[in-house]
Amino acid sequence: MASTTPPGLAKDYQNLGSQYPLCKKCSMHKPPRTHHCRLNSCVGFYNHRYFFQFCCFMAIGCMYAGTMGFREYQIARLGEYRFSHLDIFFQPFIVLNAFGIINYITYSIFIAALIVSFLLITLVCWHGRMISRGITSVERLFNQDYTKQCTKQGFVFVNPYDLGLVENWKQFFNVRTLGEFIRHVLWPSTHLPSGNGIIWTNCNDRNLNKQTKSSSQIRTDSKQDIQLKEPMESMKDC
Repeated sequence: MASTTPPGLAKDYQNLGSQYPLCKKCSMHKPPRTHHCRLNSCVGFYNHRYFFQFCCFMAIGCMYAGTMGFREYQIARLGEYRFSHLDIFFQPFIVLNAFGIINYITYSIFIAALIVSFLLITLVCWHGRMISRGITSVERLFNQDYTKQCTKQGFVFVNPYDLGLVENWKQFFNVRTLGEFIRHVLWPSTHLPSGNGIIWTNCNDRNLNKQTKSSSQIRTDSKQDIQLKEPMESMKDC
């Protein structure tokens, strides 16, 4: 699914209006929260979820292969469990003499899987932290500069796309219930992300919606008070 899902190409957005930012590389208007990719094969709006899930599942698979099958492999080859994961670094020649060149390479694959799993876990934690804050890798650099500029001027910079921890993850996976999470995240799914990559929900919109709801509630409450007062006044007249 990830291999057949394009990240989103610049030619798909070449008819954007002048209100959108201008790309310095190709001199075309680009959607917000985007940047020009020189490789033309980066993580984009439509395959961001696939990339994150790939890193998670790959880290789990490498960790499982590097730990659970390590002992059984030695027992199958040597008849006993003799070496630990670190022996390939501290006793490489002893391990080589015990296994032979072919099995030594296979032995090294277990170590490589364990190392790759730690690297992928680090990558997952880094991206998970950015997703929790509602930012991308490029926005993280920009926001640092914005924060410094606002601090110098006595203001506090607020990321407009940070909807809160739970809402950020719901928007990222485009799920709202536990059942959708199981069907669309834990199982293979081709469902599209939330939105179109051009118009993004931000905290200003949410605050505006809250204010609109609260004002409408105030209006309904005031109408109810008026309706209650009218019968009371009529009863007093009687």
